[in-house]
Amino acid sequence: MNAALGFLNFLSRLLPDRRPSKLVVALDADWRPQFRVDAMPSYKSHRVAGPDDPPDPVDPQMKIIIELLDAFGISMGAADGYEAEDVIATIAERTSGPIEIVTGDRDLFALVKDPNVRVLYTLRGVTELGQVDEAYIRNKYGIPGDRYFDYAVLRGDPSDGLPGVHGIGEKTASHLVAKYGSLDAILAAPDISATIRAKLRADAEYLAAARKVVRMARDAPVTGGDGTIPRKPAQPEKLEQLAKRYSLGAAVGRLMEALAAQG
Repeated sequence: MNAALGFLNFLSRLLPDRRPSKLVVALDADWRPQFRVDAMPSYKSHRVAGPDDPPDPVDPQMKIIIELLDAFGISMGAADGYEAEDVIATIAERTSGPIEIVTGDRDLFALVKDPNVRVLYTLRGVTELGQVDEAYIRNKYGIPGDRYFDYAVLRGDPSDGLPGVHGIGEKTASHLVAKYGSLDAILAAPDISATIRAKLRADAEYLAAARKVVRMARDAPVTGGDGTIPRKPAQPEKLEQLAKRYSLGAAVGRLMEALAAQG
């Protein structure tokens, strides 16, 4: 029950610390969407389980977390055929006021936009959250604060099966984005070195595909609750049963107190 326990404890500390007016937990309806696989077959291909691989230990934990969230009445957002990051991007697009995205995934840095959208990056659980705004991105990566997407496409991400442009690592990607301002400007630059130009041309197919893969959908068909934070459990009897079944009584109690204190 480690993942479920950790998640409940995370929310119990996050709520009093940030005191949000609304809360939505974004879920993967599809962790490897077909439109991304069509653009780049290597996308997360190394994570696809083979016939002899053991079952994913996280999957049962996620089902427990979803059961608990449903019993609490905490909003969950999902979109058929899309990942959680697309759900978040769509909600951010639809939200006019300030929004904080709590995540351990740096891909979401591409959504940062001053002054309304920032990321609370989980450095060490909820005890240490890095507040990522455009200044953070400039200081950390040496690029314009709203250009993390261009940097990410160039650099790639092996953990997602994105190789990046061969021969262009983090430092070169940072330098290019800082100098030219965007991926389009880099590709069109007349003064770029012959060596870099050759690398970009050699991986032109990758660059075209990576844009489709890395770019988050901002118009996903998101369904789920409206983000209203419940002051008390929506299904108290079910929550009590789940707490007993999974030995999560103390953690459930802490979250109930945190929710009640939001008023």
